[in-house]
Amino acid sequence: MLRQVRAVHDGVLKGFVLFFGILVGFIAVTVSMNIFLRLLGLPTVEWVGEVAEYSIYVGAFAAAPWVLRLGLHVKIDILAKTLPRARARALDLFADFVGLAVCLSIAYFSAGAAYNAFESNSAIYKSLVIPEWPLLAVIPVSFLLMAIEFVLRIVGNKPDSAEAAPISGGF
Repeated sequence: MLRQVRAVHDGVLKGFVLFFGILVGFIAVTVSMNIFLRLLGLPTVEWVGEVAEYSIYVGAFAAAPWVLRLGLHVKIDILAKTLPRARARALDLFADFVGLAVCLSIAYFSAGAAYNAFESNSAIYKSLVIPEWPLLAVIPVSFLLMAIEFVLRIVGNKPDSAEAAPISGGF
């Protein structure tokens, strides 16, 4: 069962990372196109900057669960490196529980904000008029995926696996 959950979760995370890559490619192409148009003295595409801004925002939330999965997030492990292996593992487990609680809290409250924006038909008015709720809905989805990652870490935190796993570098 745990293996199936992890496989589905991996597939979803890979889909989000692929989406992030597409967004980065879109930003690179459209911003470069606008620069080229400006150099030629032609009119630029007005919405490119705004869409790039939203793409960076959405991409950061789309990539965050994958970054957590790989352990490439900011991690201060000075204390963990000085503790005996069993205590360091207990500290990691505690940190995973705190991360789970924070992620579930943010997912809950941000889902409420997205729902309220949907109910009120709230929109962002710049060069484009964009409904606010899809931008807000990215937050609870991302934090829910990170919460699942923390649950998988907690469930998979076995004494023998910690001895075999290398301690990754941190701050």
